[in-house]
Amino acid sequence: MPSTAAPLPARLPPVLTAADLTDAGLHPERSRRADLRRVGQGLYRQTACDPGSWADVGLADPSHGHDRDLLDAMLRRRPTAVLSHETAAHLHDIPTPSRPWRPPDDAGLPRDAAAPVHMTLPRGSRRIRRPGLVDHRRRLDPTHVTTVHGLRVTTLERTWLDLCALGFPWRLEDLVAAGDHCVKRPWTPQGRFPPLSTPDALARTLREVGRFSGIRTARAALDLVRVGADSPPETRLRLALVDAGLPEPELQAPIHPADPRSPEADLAYRSLRLCLQYDGAGHRTPDQQTRDARRERYAAAHGWDTWRAAVDDLREGFASLVGEVRRRRAAAGTL
Repeated sequence: MPSTAAPLPARLPPVLTAADLTDAGLHPERSRRADLRRVGQGLYRQTACDPGSWADVGLADPSHGHDRDLLDAMLRRRPTAVLSHETAAHLHDIPTPSRPWRPPDDAGLPRDAAAPVHMTLPRGSRRIRRPGLVDHRRRLDPTHVTTVHGLRVTTLERTWLDLCALGFPWRLEDLVAAGDHCVKRPWTPQGRFPPLSTPDALARTLREVGRFSGIRTARAALDLVRVGADSPPETRLRLALVDAGLPEPELQAPIHPADPRSPEADLAYRSLRLCLQYDGAGHRTPDQQTRDARRERYAAAHGWDTWRAAVDDLREGFASLVGEVRRRRAAAGTL
């Protein structure tokens, strides 16, 4: 009979399942030894293995609070499951609503409970009934599954569609901001990278998935997704302008298109010679402040005004800025 005191083989992963212990020839009671710590139902972390930091892969800590090793163990326990929905959104670095997650009123959980881990399993699979985990049983095409940071997860496009099915706290503007993130060309001081996805790829995945709860929301959000928003506040500013009946602004618009060195405006009304910039936390660095100052000098030299928005404008839904744009249009006789 296997010993309850046998040493752990070196090949074992940092977080073990009960099956890992059995496969390694260890007695189930081996999990009670001091070199293992229970971190979930049927999950045990080797105390000699510290949890890795999400910052090591360039991500913020997720709302569910788990590390990669623990998620990997959850997936090993259900080989047909993939991480999905908000759990996949974190791995893809898709922006999520700023409103904190809270459990549904009928969930019987404390108000400060951590957000759950989301997994999708093939339709007809046995349900996973574990605290802190939400399972979704839906048809999942193999082409909608990928690997991110070593974890099995839904693709970027499928993840975005799954978010459209969640409801609260995801509002339409949050889904549009998430879609804008998926199709943007990331900015770097050396130039812009290719987009992670495209509106056509999102639309193609929507057709492939077929009917699902949230399909109308997904269609409405997809109609509003645009290439060019570098952050959720930029998306929200664009939506606020359009919702107010104003024309849709250009995004990442070169002030002087014929000049290859021309800086870009976050949003622009070319007929008004007006740049709209959203200054988030990234604009507080000395390098970015220098770039902002150079852009404004360039704009002024070409007869453009620059209006900056910040977090206070975001909190009021950009109402003041929208009113100022409307008055500028009226003064220019374009209404």
